[in-house]
Amino acid sequence: MNSQPLMLLRLTTSPTEEVGATPHGTLSIFPVTGGSFEGERLRGKVLAGGGDWVTGKADETLELDLRVTLETDDGALIYMTFTGLRDDAHHYFRTLPRFETAASKYAFLNRLLAVGIGEIRTEGPVHIIEEIL
Repeated sequence: MNSQPLMLLRLTTSPTEEVGATPHGTLSIFPVTGGSFEGERLRGKVLAGGGDWVTGKADETLELDLRVTLETDDGALIYMTFTGLRDDAHHYFRTLPRFETAASKYAFLNRLLAVGIGEIRTEGPVHIIEEIL
């Protein structure tokens, strides 16, 4: 399988909203307040208002469900979601991003599959996203 770099995504979040124990696991919401993304074909900022719904499972893994809006430097809006799995004990943090946009310049995003590798840094979550060719 081949891939090529799509973007580096940096997120900023506000304090976690702890929903607590649910039938699916322990739910926490990380409100996204901003951030940035940059790649060879697109760059811009992450708009406030999104979030990451994180469910802690009994096996100590975390299931991720992120939804954010990206705004490119030229004003196009891109809806980005990803699901993923984070297992801190095994240093594993992988995501499956998907994109939707009406902007013709970025329509290629509507037709691609991508994978991401994430990490938590002191400044917030950072994701390296690769397009699957």
